[in-house]
Amino acid sequence: MNPVHLAIERAAAYFAGRETRQGYVARRLLGNQRPEDDRLAEALMKDRRTRVRADGSVGGDLVATAWLAWELMDLGAPIAAHSVHRPVAWILGRQEKDGAYAEGCTPRRHALKLCEHAIGGFFSYRSSGRTVRRLTLPTGAAVTSDQGARFLASCFALRTVLRAGQEERTLVRRHVGSLLALPKMWDSWGGLWAPTLTVGALAAIAWAPPPFRGQLPILSEHLALNQKPDGSWRNLDIVHAVDALVAVPLPQAKEAVALAAPRLAKMQSQKGAVGSGPYAEERTLVALRAWLIAREYA
Repeated sequence: MNPVHLAIERAAAYFAGRETRQGYVARRLLGNQRPEDDRLAEALMKDRRTRVRADGSVGGDLVATAWLAWELMDLGAPIAAHSVHRPVAWILGRQEKDGAYAEGCTPRRHALKLCEHAIGGFFSYRSSGRTVRRLTLPTGAAVTSDQGARFLASCFALRTVLRAGQEERTLVRRHVGSLLALPKMWDSWGGLWAPTLTVGALAAIAWAPPPFRGQLPILSEHLALNQKPDGSWRNLDIVHAVDALVAVPLPQAKEAVALAAPRLAKMQSQKGAVGSGPYAEERTLVALRAWLIAREYA
């Protein structure tokens, strides 16, 4: 059997009975919804609403709050849209606050156009007085530098507020424009910008409105040109890359996803999961999206 088709079958079996958001979304993607899935979605939304504090956040954490809002949008229904309002409002309140990436200025950063005089709109992940040792996203992708974590967390939050329909806000548009203007990000691989950060920026821009989306062909091509023949990327988590590319409705992105799909299939266990531990379900859901694109693209 074609390895991608086999991977889809295994993923379908893996997600068949899972009472999780990932299971719910996977069954919807596969057309395998169960009669009880509507009740499951309501229960999952209720569970997430109980995690939201009075201020609209999840524990005062930018990434956790953005992820909860993203999950609610995945679960759909009008009740989800209402529930997303407070978390998104809290996220928007974190723009250009103490500790945001690009805050302040030094001679080197000014020369590189990486200070508040050149870019802005970023969300604050931690205050400037707290050093961030590591940030791990729900897919398992991680960065281990303070500035990298602040940057990636802000892109992650930006993706959520764009999906939530906040694209007309001035600071949101400034954030998107800043990502497009970053020096060396879109014409080199590595160096000043770790590939994990480049992909985090692309994942957000994929949800941006016109005219920003007009840059997506070039940005997607940049990622595709740096893909290895086996479908992976140097110094980059393949799942993180695919998670960004599946949201880009362009041939360049679909071709890169289709090339990555067999490599992802090789990472899948007999039981259907991609990886193990706390990130396995999300990584498997990302892989499933890739396999479905590869099946249609072929």
